[in-house]
Amino acid sequence: MPDTIPALLSKLRFRPGLWLNGQWKEDGAESIMIRNPATGADIVSVPLAGPGEFRSAIDGAQRAFESWRHEPNASRGNILKKTAALMAARRQELAELLTQEQGKPLAQALAEVDYAASFFQWFGEESRRLCGRVQPHPQRGREYLVRPVPAGVAGLVTPWNFPLAQGSKKIAAALAAGCTAVWKPSELTPLVALALGPVLQEAGLPDGVLQILAARGAVAGEALSADARVRVLSLTGSTGTGRSLMQAAARHLPRLSFELGGNAPFLVLPDADLDLAAADLAKLKLLCSGQVCVTANRIFVPTSLEAAFADKLASQWRSLRVGNGLAAGVDVGPLIHGHACERVRGLVDEALAAGAEVLCENRSHESDPALSGGSFFAPVILRGVRDEMRVAREEIFGPVAPLLCYDDLADAVRRANATPFGLAAYVYGGDIARANAVADALDAGIVGVNEWRPLRAEIPFGGMKSSGLGSEGGEEGLREFCELKVVATASFGTGAL
Repeated sequence: MPDTIPALLSKLRFRPGLWLNGQWKEDGAESIMIRNPATGADIVSVPLAGPGEFRSAIDGAQRAFESWRHEPNASRGNILKKTAALMAARRQELAELLTQEQGKPLAQALAEVDYAASFFQWFGEESRRLCGRVQPHPQRGREYLVRPVPAGVAGLVTPWNFPLAQGSKKIAAALAAGCTAVWKPSELTPLVALALGPVLQEAGLPDGVLQILAARGAVAGEALSADARVRVLSLTGSTGTGRSLMQAAARHLPRLSFELGGNAPFLVLPDADLDLAAADLAKLKLLCSGQVCVTANRIFVPTSLEAAFADKLASQWRSLRVGNGLAAGVDVGPLIHGHACERVRGLVDEALAAGAEVLCENRSHESDPALSGGSFFAPVILRGVRDEMRVAREEIFGPVAPLLCYDDLADAVRRANATPFGLAAYVYGGDIARANAVADALDAGIVGVNEWRPLRAEIPFGGMKSSGLGSEGGEEGLREFCELKVVATASFGTGAL
């Protein structure tokens, strides 16, 4: 292991293993070596769960559910809020671990830790407000009690791009609702996910309420969908994975909450502040090296402004430093692995062969020989991109900014909506009434108007069309883990004095 890793793992009370019933299990069906994508260096070997480990995890979660479901809302909330405080106290260690296994710059990793902690804080507070209502009965002396109850064991599946934040938003909501959970983080970035187990234990979470098992996707999908005790399946992943899991889950009809793929449009209106739009687009597009489901995937610019906007965006692009996320001053890290680089290169090469042009490319990482083994892809701006190109039709998941021109705003909105996805969208314009009208016309679950990161724990987030089912965050995110129970009963205060 690299010298810095043992010290980090010791501070985080971490041992490479499966987190089962509040203890480390250091063997599994197989193991996988976790590598630093910036250097290609080995970090540590981690066991992966097989069907037997998932059965044990679900057994433990079901046992824990029988008591956790009856834990007072305020008590559950206090544990979650203490978790947020512990994460804040260990944000540096968590962020350094995250950067080493995922590759994003340390500043972005620190922001992810803060974002993840905000879900424990929010749902810790929201847990107190989880209540039902009294509904009048048509008969005298009776009433209905309508109340949310925890659905049961939740199966949680999260990706590698935001391994701590994506897990935290699901875990915090599930636990606040009174569910127990079996969490399958990505086998590519399991370390920071596993580090969360001891943090929750220290915050007072009873053993078995949260199980954390790194595993292959196919193994986890089958294990979680085949067991009738798993009553909620919550996935963040590709649309293809969502379809497969939905079909498999039909055996037992659990509740489903899916955040899936995206192809977000970024519309620059004719009266937009081009400096603001270019600066925000660079931050949005290069966050996590473009490996974000809500990032701008198609940038629509008025033909008359393309040259001016392209110059401003290129200026932002050239000023950034690509490199190892632990190095000072680095703005953009590597992609997750070499196969990701090959896929993105294929999209770019196809676009260039079809007539697109490279406007700007940032190869600043190539000056550092220590990064020669890393999975870097030079951030690139493309102009002359057309709607039919694959780079405009598919989710890029890399640091590529395709510029598409338009002459008529209504047509640009039509083109922006001409996709099976509807996760996020962005509108930049000076006339707020018109910008809001454009936002209203876009088929997307969340739209940022002159804002590049409109995501917070307090608001629901989910996609339309093939981008998902249900919501995460906000009070709506809590309800994803609840069933409704109606009790028809005698009303209070109907007796004689």
